[in-house]
Amino acid sequence: STPTVHAGVKMSTLLAKHLGLSRRQSERMVLTERVTLFGKIVKSPTFELYPSNDPNQNSDTAMKVDGKLVDVQNTLKLLHLEQKKNETASSSTDVNDNAGKPIETENYSNTRIWLANKLKGELITEDDPVGRPSMLQRLTRGGVGKSKKKNGLPVHLIPVGRLDMMTEGLMIFTNDGKYSRQLELPTNKLWRTYRVRVHGRLSMGKLRAMRKGLTVRVNDNQMGSDEKNPSGEVVQMGKMMKYKGIKVSIERKNLSQSRQRGRHGKGGTNTWLQITCAEGKNRQLRRILDALGLDVTRLIRISYGDYDLNTIPAGMAVEVPCKGLEDMRKKGQMFERSKKKKEEVKVEKGSAIQWVNHS
Repeated sequence: STPTVHAGVKMSTLLAKHLGLSRRQSERMVLTERVTLFGKIVKSPTFELYPSNDPNQNSDTAMKVDGKLVDVQNTLKLLHLEQKKNETASSSTDVNDNAGKPIETENYSNTRIWLANKLKGELITEDDPVGRPSMLQRLTRGGVGKSKKKNGLPVHLIPVGRLDMMTEGLMIFTNDGKYSRQLELPTNKLWRTYRVRVHGRLSMGKLRAMRKGLTVRVNDNQMGSDEKNPSGEVVQMGKMMKYKGIKVSIERKNLSQSRQRGRHGKGGTNTWLQITCAEGKNRQLRRILDALGLDVTRLIRISYGDYDLNTIPAGMAVEVPCKGLEDMRKKGQMFERSKKKKEEVKVEKGSAIQWVNHS
């Protein structure tokens, strides 16, 4: 029988994994002739490599990036082994256990994770044309993403999702684009927990609405303004956005402001809420709370999946071990379905009114 020949690892894939780059960045690195193999320039990002035990092919002197040696031997072996497993899994699926789907294997041996406490007023971007503060630039200057190898290239930090400019708290950064994407996928339903300070009247009805889910009119372009049609009628602008139910609990209330305004003052209270959701839609919590007449004065993310902010100081970042996705997926549904069934009213046959003769 003819032995199975497995495909090699593409140069762009190897560079992206080893150097922590995006796929486009690694392709651009090859196309700009910055990569050499045994002294020859590699011109194609799809150039395939195979692990070799040949002593004449010493990986310590084989590949260079910008003239610097890059030891990719271990990374190449891991990627090739993972690729072989994926090819085998795609050709023979486990029908009994996975209903015909390929078996997924988790391999995070080269995945690095940093948890950072984002400051209010920062953007999650590498470069802002207006010159606003960049969290990525600040972390990189502080040494986050530094290579573990001597004279190694710094890691390209990939953010897991985004936080808007005025939101604080937990941000996850990694060198693994695939892992980042898995954390973000809505189908994985990873829980995100926030501490939110709101100003306004909070009622049980508003809490029930948040837990049940609601539809909100979204209008980012017009900033909530309306327009008039030719007949003079006011037309609401924007699209309708549906949000699923979220877990919400009250931490504490601060009544000092309303007390300072007098006994009959109309000022609202400041309330700290803890909210957990399984969606990552843009400005989701701010839109939900605004639709309920609550002004968000502070928003802090404290956990994402199994990663927690804990006691990381504001503006600082720490590297932590990578956690498997499968364990994070097992948290279950946000709300348990009620097992109570509505009792059916049994109507007896015959007349609805029965006359009783007392004579």
